[in-house]
Amino acid sequence: MSRRVVTAWLALACALLTTTNAGAATAPAPEIRLTDQNGRPFALSRERGKPVVVFFGYTHCPDVCPTILANLKRARDEAGHKAADTVVALITLDPKRDTPSEMKSYVETFDRSFLGLRGSDANLRSVYRAYHVKFSKEAEGPNDYLISHTAFVYYIGRDGRIDSLGLWNDPEPTLRTTLEHIAGSGR
Repeated sequence: MSRRVVTAWLALACALLTTTNAGAATAPAPEIRLTDQNGRPFALSRERGKPVVVFFGYTHCPDVCPTILANLKRARDEAGHKAADTVVALITLDPKRDTPSEMKSYVETFDRSFLGLRGSDANLRSVYRAYHVKFSKEAEGPNDYLISHTAFVYYIGRDGRIDSLGLWNDPEPTLRTTLEHIAGSGR
């Protein structure tokens, strides 16, 4: 992705973090209504009271997605009881290949509590738009392709508001500190 595209996207993503002078988020995180890897409905609004981490990716991703999921697992484990109730959700960018069984196998490789979320094309488009997610399919073959995508991690506080944005390659200490913050802030 070009530097100009990344800069433009970052400006859009920052719009999600409308803050007051005190640094408190002023708007709730956009609603997410999808289905998890076990066929259960997921609604972000029903997770109010728990910290939530959302990441957009896909199961065939060779680098970014497995890295962030592995790092989130380690960081949450290191944070211990402080972040034990943190919900971690991967939202698919590749619903064609990311079937429920594929999502289940993939996310549970990292942690059995992680969620792999998918939905109808219309529902997914709505979530992508709300979170300013950008991605494109890199043409190779009909079932063998990569997806170039933005790789921000959305940290949502207990109050349902976006607390901060992270990057897929943030070091584990940063992830742990951020998880502890959203878990312990009471927000």
